[in-house]
Amino acid sequence: MTSSRTVAVSCGELTYTEAGDLGAPVLVLLHGWPQSRRCWDRLIPLAADTHRVIAFDLPGIGDSAGVRTDGTKHRIAAVLHQALANLGATDAVLVGHDIGGMIAYDYVHHYDDASRAVILDAVIPGVDPWNRILANPRLWHFAFHATPDLPESLVSGREHAYFRHFFDPLTHPGHPIPAEQQRVYAKAYATPAALTSGFDMYRAFAADSDHNRSLDACATPLLYLRGEHGMRMTTTSLDVYREGLSAAGNEDLTVGLVPDAVHYLPEENPDGTWQAITRFLGA
Repeated sequence: MTSSRTVAVSCGELTYTEAGDLGAPVLVLLHGWPQSRRCWDRLIPLAADTHRVIAFDLPGIGDSAGVRTDGTKHRIAAVLHQALANLGATDAVLVGHDIGGMIAYDYVHHYDDASRAVILDAVIPGVDPWNRILANPRLWHFAFHATPDLPESLVSGREHAYFRHFFDPLTHPGHPIPAEQQRVYAKAYATPAALTSGFDMYRAFAADSDHNRSLDACATPLLYLRGEHGMRMTTTSLDVYREGLSAAGNEDLTVGLVPDAVHYLPEENPDGTWQAITRFLGA
């Protein structure tokens, strides 16, 4: 059984979905763009058997739209740290997909209340192969979203049509994200403030990159997963991500692939994603 709740932070209230036993180990789920906490709907029932699951709408997005940040992953991590402290959620495992993975990466480099982290199909700003990813023409939207005001002007009122461009080509043909679910995500960004909050996370990439290059080594165990079929769409191998994360000082690193998935791992293959996470947690 899941419930929707709110938690106060210094800049407003964050909304989250909670499931599982309050006394169980804590699992925190952080969504990416252009999604909301609803992207975890199929994974939460699997995780709630053994964990207290907390799935946030990120600051500024969806039902957390009243909380604004500068879009830097360091600032968002600070807001989430405050939220978890207020919830009494300690020794948590952080699982972040896409931009949520960037936030989880920052979090474990700065806070010791996270016992482990899982990053799902994200490239970490400033960490190899970041520069190669920026040069990939398929990722044209990184620069577009970082442009002041223009993406809001063109996307506002057309969120569903625009977001489809990122959902349909980046899911396994056998596991598409249904149109109804895509409309749920479009609604989460349908206000001007929410749309800007999403684009601000891209506008902060340069600052994120500089910040991540200055980080010290991190001993927190880290699992890095990518979609098996997503790797077939790029010339960048999994070893390149492993080498980049290791060179950045992540001392306890595990990498792997989730089968039957391209980019949206928790929705395309929730069972395979959760199996990979549970193997990591049991290691």
